[in-house]
Amino acid sequence: MTKRVAELLILGGFMLLALLLYRSTAAYPESVQGSTAMYVRFLAVSLGLLCAVEAGMWLKSREQEISEKLNITAAPLRFWGLLAELVIYTLLLDPLGFYLASLIFLPVAMVTQGAKKPLTIGLTTAGVLLFVFLVFEKLLAVPLPERLWF
Repeated sequence: MTKRVAELLILGGFMLLALLLYRSTAAYPESVQGSTAMYVRFLAVSLGLLCAVEAGMWLKSREQEISEKLNITAAPLRFWGLLAELVIYTLLLDPLGFYLASLIFLPVAMVTQGAKKPLTIGLTTAGVLLFVFLVFEKLLAVPLPERLWF
């Protein structure tokens, strides 16, 4: 079996898992339909959408053979810079809270990794933070780290 066939089978398996996961929520008792079932549906839809995106990317790149492998020694400053940024980010989560720490970390990490367009960096940062706010705070009511200072 070739690598591409194996990837396609795995992708199909995840799509089937997403479908079965979503269908299983219909059997949940009425008492959990608003909370647990909603979370499981969110996971199923997210898994399905991510699989669909991955399938699209796989189809687009199936003619190209990717010969490059991740080589940390090719860009050691980027690797070690990102590692240091992640450590600093985790240390800033408590005093600054999730949103402010992420507002600082995301653009810095994007610039370190080679992003150059300020508009793209700003829109990506805003999009990620808006997505996290809507999904985790509003939809799922997940408590995120809050700031200790000010």
